[in-house]
Amino acid sequence: MKDAAARSGPAWLDTSVLTLASGLLVIAAAMAMFSTFMFYDDEGYVLLSLKNFSEHSGLYRDVYTQYGPFPFVTYHALQLLGVPLTHTVGRVITLGAWAGTAWACMALVGHATRSLVVRLAVLAAVFVYLWAMANEPSHPGGLIVFLTALLALLGYRWIERGQWTPWAILAGAIAAALLLTKINVGVFAVFSTGVWWLLHTRVDALRRWAPAIVAAAGVVLPLGLMRALLGAPWVQDFALVFGCSMVATALAVGVGATGRVGWRPLAAGAAAAGGVALVVLGAVMLCGTTPRELLEGILLGPLRHPVVFSVRYDWPSGIAFAAVISATLCAGAWLLRRRGHAWVDTAVAGLRLVAAAGLAVSITRYPILRPEYLTFGWMLPCVWLFAWPLAGTEAARNSARAWIALLLIGQTLHVFPVPGSQIGWGSVLFVPLVALGAWEAATWLARRGTGTWLAARSTAFAATAALALFCGVTAWNFGRVAARYTEGQSLGLPGAEAIRLPDHSAALFRVLTHNAVAHADVLFSLPGAFSFNLLTGLPTPTLANATHWFSLLDETRQQAIIRKLEAHPRAGLIVQPGQVKFLVDRNMAPKGPLHDYVRAHYEAVFGFDEVEFHVRRGRKIAPFLVAELLTLAEGAAPAGAESSLLRLALLTPPAQPIARVEILSRGPEPIVLDASNARLETAPASVRGEPAGPARPAAWPAQPGGPAILNLFFHGEKLPAIAPGATLVLRDAAGREVGLARLAP
Repeated sequence: MKDAAARSGPAWLDTSVLTLASGLLVIAAAMAMFSTFMFYDDEGYVLLSLKNFSEHSGLYRDVYTQYGPFPFVTYHALQLLGVPLTHTVGRVITLGAWAGTAWACMALVGHATRSLVVRLAVLAAVFVYLWAMANEPSHPGGLIVFLTALLALLGYRWIERGQWTPWAILAGAIAAALLLTKINVGVFAVFSTGVWWLLHTRVDALRRWAPAIVAAAGVVLPLGLMRALLGAPWVQDFALVFGCSMVATALAVGVGATGRVGWRPLAAGAAAAGGVALVVLGAVMLCGTTPRELLEGILLGPLRHPVVFSVRYDWPSGIAFAAVISATLCAGAWLLRRRGHAWVDTAVAGLRLVAAAGLAVSITRYPILRPEYLTFGWMLPCVWLFAWPLAGTEAARNSARAWIALLLIGQTLHVFPVPGSQIGWGSVLFVPLVALGAWEAATWLARRGTGTWLAARSTAFAATAALALFCGVTAWNFGRVAARYTEGQSLGLPGAEAIRLPDHSAALFRVLTHNAVAHADVLFSLPGAFSFNLLTGLPTPTLANATHWFSLLDETRQQAIIRKLEAHPRAGLIVQPGQVKFLVDRNMAPKGPLHDYVRAHYEAVFGFDEVEFHVRRGRKIAPFLVAELLTLAEGAAPAGAESSLLRLALLTPPAQPIARVEILSRGPEPIVLDASNARLETAPASVRGEPAGPARPAAWPAQPGGPAILNLFFHGEKLPAIAPGATLVLRDAAGREVGLARLAP
């Protein structure tokens, strides 16, 4: 595989293909994101916190968050420019971060390889690798991973060119932004930057000792970070695997590292970091936050977070042994290289290609398997292979690639203590690093090959075909996931009109939203599901909100919420028993004074799919959009009379008359009630959902003028059985959906 073959076509063709591929992948990502709604609802918590800060200020004092102020200042600036903080806007911004990360990784690899097929492979791989972005709209993780990818891309280019001042300014500014988004992630970026500088400093005495210093720091850092949970076996494995990887990578980089950068760029980086911090902290303080509150919110609170909330990562079996063996192999390679054994580089190049093939296979297995989950576990001990400088390669490129490897290792610590979407955010740089290393290994081996010209060309063609196949399979799998968007139903709720979910889920959201609007003046939830506050426009009791408020909010804040709920007899509560059970099963059961209060003072009115709507105990309401099916006992109906009644209360009249009701029950086809088989009666209803007058016969299509109760009489024995909890789709004469409801369980 020759360098001359790196560019596969003219520049205009490459640009056209990449633009088309990018557009299709962005569309697929948008469809995946807008067809997902996670009931743990970090999206609602983050969006509501951002909105509350923009409208009320008081970050950390009144508005609770476990994140830094940088996202709040950024979104506040957008809102000042007229951009509303809605589900749609938050998802579009997150989509931009997703696409931006993929483009940055693609540009990084394209700069080094000039290969169209490699760029396409990286582009598709990163979109799939970050599939969890669809589940985390508006989460600061999207901003974090984009900033990290930008730091990788521009840092690679400027290190390769020896432009130290721009590199340092970039590293300082982005590290400060990360510190002020999630302090641990910022610390990891600073750590990686410092490690790279130590290994490449012009101070010879310091550089000679740098590998040992870095190795020691790599062992100490995870122990300090994870000290609160070091008793857990998975945390012990994490500390060991990270330490081994850091030691091996420092040793590998040190093999070819030369003195390239001095002290002066560090001053420029510190100045850039200080400038970003001054702007962000100044903006927050102008909005009323005190220095003491900033200290608590940015530093002290996050330090307590691992004890408050953590999730176990299931490491692959034998990973600790594999990590030790990998570090030992690196040490052996280092010794053999010093003694002049050239075959060591050949072995490293071959192992790079094996690791790259493993990464490619794991990505093509999406969505059956989570590609980032296994990649993070198995690839972390292998980072040193891609930082190792092969004999005869350019020193500038080696140090630039070492930057990516060290930045990646630092960011993998983002996975602690909650290995959820953080796995993808913290390890996505595996994709460009492996692509860079594998490309270099392939070209390096090709230059040293003794085969014929035909054999070399055949190998290059086979590699290109394999990459093209990888691109096709990856994009196809991603597109299949995105296709669910076409099967869904629009939520049809303010700020979330573009979100499409399965019929039963969309109906559930509408039922909960309409009943909250009708029956509550304040809305709270267990666990926090604050998207419903955004969808309904109803306030929370206070500005202190969090998904897991029972563990994150102190007693003072919980007591303040209790007092507000006491002052609002019409307060509503959305409870998710399924999510509560999930937490209980993982020894994170909700508890505390606020939890005890809502459990004692609220009771369920209705519920579907492990989600319930509660009101103050003893208060009676009639729910809207919750249909009731009444059936006479067999033989009890007079001859020729209808045996079944479907009763449904509507809060607001549909935009178009209701020509038929489709019941999505057990069968593949809906059960249809219309003028041909159902008699219609309507009655006016109060805003509480109760009858406000007698029911009167009505003609199809139904045209209620306000809150109303629809009574549909039909011969139930002539239709298939209707399952409890079935979804009802109200349609107009043209077949368009004009309303959704659910049948009572």
